[in-house]
Amino acid sequence: MRALRLHKPYEFHIHDEPIPQPQPGWAQIQIKSVGVCASDVHWYKDGRIGNTVMSDPIILGHEASGVITALGEGVDSLKVGDRVAIEPAKPCMRCEFCLSGHPNVCPGAPFFGTPPTDGCFCDYIVWPAELAIKIPDSVSFDAAAMIEPLAVGDYAVELSQIVPGDTVAIFGAGAIGLSTLQAAKLAGASKIIISDPIQARREMALKIGATEAIEPSEVRNAVNATTSARGIDIAFECSGSEEAVCECCEIARILGKVMILGIPDGDTYPFAASASRRKQLSAIFVRRSNLNTERCIEYVAEGKMDVKPYASHHFTLEQTKEAMELAITRGDGLIRAIIAVNE
Repeated sequence: MRALRLHKPYEFHIHDEPIPQPQPGWAQIQIKSVGVCASDVHWYKDGRIGNTVMSDPIILGHEASGVITALGEGVDSLKVGDRVAIEPAKPCMRCEFCLSGHPNVCPGAPFFGTPPTDGCFCDYIVWPAELAIKIPDSVSFDAAAMIEPLAVGDYAVELSQIVPGDTVAIFGAGAIGLSTLQAAKLAGASKIIISDPIQARREMALKIGATEAIEPSEVRNAVNATTSARGIDIAFECSGSEEAVCECCEIARILGKVMILGIPDGDTYPFAASASRRKQLSAIFVRRSNLNTERCIEYVAEGKMDVKPYASHHFTLEQTKEAMELAITRGDGLIRAIIAVNE
């Protein structure tokens, strides 16, 4: 099979590797669509995220969908031919965090495309059967691949404990920001201001429910006008911008919340100290999603959330480097580049 490995920053090579075979309890999945996430871009550019550094060639890609092609012994929840969305993390389900309902923070949980665990930029993978979740025929493979970022946004809103009537500001209108927007709207937010420097993304945000979609430099004025200078109830940072974290602190109201989803280029987040302290803000960091995938599949199937617009650009596996370069520049109105591994 084809396996695309990152050997060092900016350098991919396609390898011919054996098709992996499923062990008991696992499934073999032919990969269909894979989204290019900001974390993939960090690996591609820097060979690291924070203090995690790649040392060996690795297969990236974790926003994935596919078809079941073989099953290991003892699997009766799936059958060959099933169309699936794939949970990218494999929590142990034994530690104190998993047992308390927080498998998303399971220490050391293998995660696709994070050393040493290979991801989905390849023809086939094997993965525990319970982490391959069936999707209805009405959900496309592209949409199924976008369930992962949708679940992250949905979990962020759940974690924020938003209540109907809350005002929300979101920095970044990529797939994570748009997912947060849709989840906040579904949760009953009264006003949702989203900012992004890319016009096409702002236009998309308006189509799927934003009250205002503006340039980042306009956020403070917009929040003051919307809230009569009281400040926003919950600010979501979804862009990975250091400046946006500080801006969240400035626009949040007294006793407001700052939800941090974006991955910064470096390994630190700067906060506006005076604003954060004087307003006694709560800053909450969002780690992936947490048991939200099946619910998000239902949302998409029922038309409550729409991820079709996320898949704005398509590339073959051999064109992944081009996809990464476009993701770096966020050019041409990019929301998510999709690697169509197998048509």
